Amino acid sequence: MTSHHSVEEAQEWGALYALGTLPDDEARTFEQHLTTCPLCTHEVAAFAAVTQGLAHVAMPQLPRPEVRARVLAQVMSPGLSQTQPIIDKDLSRFVGSSWLEWQPGNTPGVDIKVLSIDQTRNYFTTLVRMAPGAILASHRHVDIEESYVLEGDLLISGMRMQPGDYCRAEAGSLHAGVTTRTGCVFIAVASLRNEWLA
Repeated sequence: MTSHHSVEEAQEWGALYALGTLPDDEARTFEQHLTTCPLCTHEVAAFAAVTQGLAHVAMPQLPRPEVRARVLAQVMSPGLSQTQPIIDKDLSRFVGSSWLEWQPGNTPGVDIKVLSIDQTRNYFTTLVRMAPGAILASHRHVDIEESYVLEGDLLISGMRMQPGDYCRAEAGSLHAGVTTRTGCVFIAVASLRNEWLA
């Protein structure tokens, strides 16, 4: 904002500042300008009085009973958190993967988060993160393996997969040279008995 400006400019900047809608850098510049401009200081004060009163203009409204019940149920129900990232409830398992630590995978540049292990079926579900250029260890599938890409790109058997793409590998198939150009995150559901090759 220049030191020479119109009343309209002062009103516009004063309103934006009072509403808190100026970007941080522009707000700082305008605050510096306020130290030397009585016109802008007056406009900010006038708009601030209006914005502070806006909260009191609307009449309080009670929510509909079903909305209130739904909100209260949500507030009262336990949620996933850093202290409890896994919750078993109603024969379901809920996993807050953002609270789980990444663990080193079986090759450099590959990290995993184990989301679930099914000992009965000998299956596990993992979140896999690969750095750009990382290569998964070669492995032969003793049962069906499923992969679903969430972020980045994943190259399996020469096929480039992107977010939303899915791969089902049949028992007996081999995955060698599975890599990523840009890095990726994907979900893998695989057998605990897969054969890892040197």
